[in-house]
Amino acid sequence: MEAYGKSYNLSTAKQTYNAPSSVSLGPSQVRKGKFAFARIRNEIYLVQVSSMTPASALTTVDVKIFRHEFVTIFRFSTAKAFHPSDIQIVEEIDDQLKCYEEDKETVFLAKEAMERLRKLTLPVLPSPYRGRRPLRWR
Repeated sequence: MEAYGKSYNLSTAKQTYNAPSSVSLGPSQVRKGKFAFARIRNEIYLVQVSSMTPASALTTVDVKIFRHEFVTIFRFSTAKAFHPSDIQIVEEIDDQLKCYEEDKETVFLAKEAMERLRKLTLPVLPSPYRGRRPLRWR
């Protein structure tokens, strides 16, 4: 018998828990919290981390994920709970660098925050000089 990720063996009354890496939440379950850039599955996202999430390596992290819509505009996409090993908060966003319209689930970021996001999402290219000896060593 299985219900909500828990499986029960009725014959031995033993309970095991199969934790998924992310669980979908309703948008109302993440109410207040700090905005941040987070790395989820090697991608950078704008997220709102729930203030109700305790700082622990053992509890799930509840976040709202916002998708980039236009220039500095981000709209709510989904709310999920992630295992701490599946999400990395890269940088918190200062409240002065964003405007959040809660009723429309829309976030507007300032130019400074967008520049930081651009730098975080740039691919890391190998330097042509990395691994080469300087000319005077040859």
